[in-house]
This record gives sequence, C-alpha cells and structure tokens, in this order.
Amino acid sequence: MKKTFFKTLSVLMLVIFISSCETDDGTLDAIQEQSKETITDNATTKMRPFEDPFFKITGFDGPYDVINGEYVPHIGTYVKVTANNPFGFWKTTGCFKQVGSRFLRTNKEKGSIIHYVKRAEGGFNSVGRNFIAIPEGSTPLPPCPTSEHTKMRQSFSTYAAASNYDERYTYNWTVVNKGNTYHGTGSSIRLRGYGNFNVTLSIAQDGCTTQTRTQNFYVNIGR
Repeated sequence: MKKTFFKTLSVLMLVIFISSCETDDGTLDAIQEQSKETITDNATTKMRPFEDPFFKITGFDGPYDVINGEYVPHIGTYVKVTANNPFGFWKTTGCFKQVGSRFLRTNKEKGSIIHYVKRAEGGFNSVGRNFIAIPEGSTPLPPCPTSEHTKMRQSFSTYAAASNYDERYTYNWTVVNKGNTYHGTGSSIRLRGYGNFNVTLSIAQDGCTTQTRTQNFYVNIGR
C-alpha cells in the first residue's frame, strides 16, 4: 500500500515539474519585447562623447554639420555606430529610426541612439548618445530629386552606379539576377554573378516624391 502511494505521488510531482518547465514561445517573445519597452525605467544610460571606446560613432552616410561641437546629421543621413559589447540590442528615440545596422535621421527633432546589455544579476547596462534638434535655418532641405538623379551607368563592368549621385538624397538599390534579389544603398551596387541584371534605383528625400528607374545591365561570364 505504501509503495503504491509513493509511486503515485512521484508520478504526480514529475508531471507538475514538466508542466512548470514548458513555456509557450509566443509568450516568451512577448515578455522579451515588453522588457525592451520598459528597460528605460530600469537602466541609467551613460551618454558618451564622440571618441568614447564604449560607444563610437564610426561615420555618417550623408551630410552633417558640427554646431558648437555637436554632430548634427541632416535629415536623410544615416549614422553608423558601434558598441564595445557585441551583445545586447539597440533602441532609438525621437528623430532616429534603425535601418539594418545604421540609424536614419527622419526629422528635425532631437533624438538618441542607445545600446542595452542585460546584466547577469538583473537589469540593464546601457550606453548611447544624444543628438540635438536641427536649429531653424541651419540645414535647409535640398530641392526634391528629379528623374535626372536616377540615371545609371555600368562601372568597371561589375557595378551599377548613379550617374548624377548627390549625397543629400537617400539612394536605395534593388538587383534581380537569375531569380536572386538583393539590395543596397549609396552611390553604386555590385552586380554579383553574370548574365542579365534587372536594376532598380529609388531616390528618396523627406517631403518629396520618391524617384524610381529600372534598367537592364549585362555582365559577361568571362569578365
């Protein structure tokens, strides 16, 4: 009788233990996302100077000004940054939006770029940088791009390049070759492989209609 009782009790405890260890993936993801939204209240962010090794601005893809020692990227400029700790995640406030590994300034308001790392004992460590708002009249927006800016040429056989590149605008490339599609930004994009390439160039500027052109290029297999 005692053996039966203890055997039943052991099975019941095992079932309870297994159930307590099972967590729905969706619930876990939701908890993690919620923690990202609330960490600002649980971490003191250390805003770093431009040269600080823990949080470094490595450059700008686009124009920027220096006003009273402050780096002021223009609207449409991407800020490139690195953090000393490879783990963690990024958050932005105000005028910035993360696009891949870069951060795009989308308006004149102030903003910040912050990197968070979870501490083993709980809570977060974070480093970042604040950017001031663009002063009125300091960086007037350029005129809207036209179809002239979307003209392309083949460069060094294996590159498609913007013929009238202007760093004030945002250039986005899409290349299709043999069913494969890839994307890029900047003044040119490499044509990977050989044969016919369908290349689309889109040029954007805040407050303007996006200009787009599609063109075909050919790369010889024996290039």
